[in-house]
Amino acid sequence: MRQDAADNRYAIVTAARQLLLDEGPGVSMRTIAKAAKVGVATVTRHFPERIELLDAVSAQAVNDITKVVDDHAVEFTVDTRKAWRSTVHAIGNLRLAALAQAIFMDSMQDPGVGPERQGVVDKRAAELREIYGGLLAPAKRAKLCPANLDPLEFHISLGIVSRPLPAQAPDLLGQDKLTHKLIDTLLDGLEAQAHSAEY
Repeated sequence: MRQDAADNRYAIVTAARQLLLDEGPGVSMRTIAKAAKVGVATVTRHFPERIELLDAVSAQAVNDITKVVDDHAVEFTVDTRKAWRSTVHAIGNLRLAALAQAIFMDSMQDPGVGPERQGVVDKRAAELREIYGGLLAPAKRAKLCPANLDPLEFHISLGIVSRPLPAQAPDLLGQDKLTHKLIDTLLDGLEAQAHSAEY
């Protein structure tokens, strides 16, 4: 793929991702094209089917998790507990649960893409298992989470506690502060479970 084509593809995926968060499912290809500063024809050339665009958006989100884990990897050689908690908080900052819901709801608007949608789900689940498997391994060795904690269970749990409030909701408690308190509560609970399993 030529560099300009790759740049256009990245711009389209990034614009679609932000619009799914801001406007919710069903955002038009024309709106996505405008936000990406390309023509509608360019969008449809890169993504002939909408499910292909949703696949690319979800893949970009998973890549962001990979980058966070990779960026914190060296910290685990110094202080595993500190590295574990800082990595999880950084993943929580990505706020991917709202995006995942928007992608799923968007794909549900076309009942004809059921098999393709399941294919996307299966790909992302396999990728997440691999990413979180690597992240959980040192945490399990350090008794920071239960030895039998499933990678997808952890991903979903983190998504639940880090999911942002609706945009129109009043920020009475400070969303960011509350989110990180909830993440700490989740991590404290997992660590307590790991230690209680020893007795």
